[in-house]
Amino acid sequence: MNKQRKNSANLPLVLGILGFFAGIGLMFGESKVIGIFGSIASAGLAFKGYKELKESKK
Repeated sequence: MNKQRKNSANLPLVLGILGFFAGIGLMFGESKVIGIFGSIASAGLAFKGYKELKESKK
């Protein structure tokens, strides 16, 4: 059960990091506003995933 919880904590972290880089990519294209807010939202998701991962290791 503990291993399943550890894997589920990694998912928001990975999605947040990928979304952050996708948002940065959109900022350099035509969708600057969507890129800015998308990267902010994804950074929040990555931070939440990081906190959950850190708590699951305790």
